[in-house]
Amino acid sequence: MEYVLLTQPDHKGANTMAIIGALISLGAAIAFLAVGALTLFGGANATQRQLVPGFRPDRPGPIERILTVLCVWGPVALIALLCLLAAIRILQVALAAL
Repeated sequence: MEYVLLTQPDHKGANTMAIIGALISLGAAIAFLAVGALTLFGGANATQRQLVPGFRPDRPGPIERILTVLCVWGPVALIALLCLLAAIRILQVALAAL
């Protein structure tokens, strides 16, 4: 009985497995982009509906406003950036497999 690895070029199913893997990777990359976009949307929504209206009655100073905005948008930007980088890397791996 002879065993054949799926990664050998002469095996007929190797190309099909690479295409299926690339499609799954494409779905993962799209999911990461969606998470990044939803994070940006949530940050904008929180800023518009909660942060800015909260500044009106409290009247914080300029340093407190800047720190508050940075504390909201710092993690939002970091998550969005990491999601974008993950999606790019997943697409690079998928394209290299084809």
